[in-house]
Amino acid sequence: MRRCRPGRLIAALCALLAPAMPAVAATPVIFDTDIGTDIDDAYALAALIHRPELEVLGITTVSSDAVARARLAAKLLTLAGGEWARVPVYAGLSTPTQYMKQVEWAAGFEAPNLHDGGGVEFMRREIERRPGEVTIIAVGELTNVAALLESSPGIAPKIRAIALMGGSVYRGYAPDSKPEPEWNIRSNAKAARTVFTSGVPLLVAPLDSTSDLKLTPGLRVKIFLNASPLNDALASLDQIWRHTNHWNGDQPTLFDVLPVELVAPHREYELVPLHLEVTEDGVTRPVENATPNARVAIRVDVAAFMDDFVRHLAVRSISPGS
Repeated sequence: MRRCRPGRLIAALCALLAPAMPAVAATPVIFDTDIGTDIDDAYALAALIHRPELEVLGITTVSSDAVARARLAAKLLTLAGGEWARVPVYAGLSTPTQYMKQVEWAAGFEAPNLHDGGGVEFMRREIERRPGEVTIIAVGELTNVAALLESSPGIAPKIRAIALMGGSVYRGYAPDSKPEPEWNIRSNAKAARTVFTSGVPLLVAPLDSTSDLKLTPGLRVKIFLNASPLNDALASLDQIWRHTNHWNGDQPTLFDVLPVELVAPHREYELVPLHLEVTEDGVTRPVENATPNARVAIRVDVAAFMDDFVRHLAVRSISPGS
């Protein structure tokens, strides 16, 4: 397999525009993603890179062909430049094949920080190394996180929190629709039940608050006009997604960005304490008069959220920790 490295010009440009890694105390996080299917995972990873309040310990991938997904994440980190190119990326557990055209963009890519397995063990190792400090941001199905909890019975009290995109509490994908099985939960309802009954503090971004987070063409232009290797990569992936996406139009919905924001908020969010129960068919049902197991973002100020997101990506350099 040919080794895929940026040329000298790209490397110099990456170094010039590179977002520095956090230099001061920040919240340590592991980002668990099914990047490569919907486009919002790539945007969520970019949002993570622009957050100096977060110390990214590593990326883990999940769902079909987790190795190809890891390759995509690693290439984005390399294009972010600087120390981001050294953030470890581990493939986690793979499940039955899904449609994921974006991974072809990173086909053949190799890098020292890319590992073709060991995602769950990486999670365990980092949490054991820093008990009570690490937050998992999970924006795909919960297969890796459930495997971690099941394989290490004493690990749950050592996890600071799990921030996840998943569920449908009072509405579904469409405005004024009824609750329905949401993709991440439905893809592995058994794993979701393991997570929701684990006792780990949960921050949940369901369809109620994420379905209206639309990245319009005008907002995309604001990001892509500020050229950088990372933003150029986002533009390429966005184009692939728009030409091959068959399920929700050509306007990205930033489902997976909200959990990043909940861990390091730029503004106050209304988080409602609820007890959420996951049914066998992947419905997240609120249970009245039960002890809350999650804090749930039921609604957000969409305009303010999108303004924050675009403003942070539409910059040429980022200095996390400064």
